[in-house]
Amino acid sequence: MRLIISLILLANMGSVVAETVYKTVDENGNIIFTDKPSKNAEEIKLQKLQTIKNPNPAKHTPSPKQAKDKGPIYKKFLIANPENESGLRSNNGDVTISVTLEPPLRGGHRIIITLDGEEVSNGPVTSVSLQDVDRGTHSISASVVDGKAKNMISTSSNFTLLRQPAPRKTPR
Repeated sequence: MRLIISLILLANMGSVVAETVYKTVDENGNIIFTDKPSKNAEEIKLQKLQTIKNPNPAKHTPSPKQAKDKGPIYKKFLIANPENESGLRSNNGDVTISVTLEPPLRGGHRIIITLDGEEVSNGPVTSVSLQDVDRGTHSISASVVDGKAKNMISTSSNFTLLRQPAPRKTPR
């Protein structure tokens, strides 16, 4: 059993293994393997070891970040409601602004919506509801920005809110 284990160990030590191995037994009965001949040594011929060359590993190239020349990240971005140049009747002044974005918003990106230059929404939402908006023509702008506030894509729209004026109070 020792002989088999020793041969296996020697066979697996590729850099140390010589073509010829010598086996001797010392005075205590221990088996010794060596590549140098000695008195009473038995020559053992080893079979040539099968070796496999390690192929060049594939070089890892990280996937490139979104390049400017590869086109925009978002293919479609528009203000869906209220439609551009539309008239919207709301006597109480309630207006819902919603945007359409394709593909969906990426992590770390946010949508900023403004009404008449004033920010009304800043986050991952595609819709915002406003109350008591004055009658008249209003401008909406929307932008998608990344985590560093870099503008990815923008759109704008105008609408007119048709709202009945509040009744005048007549003095008594």
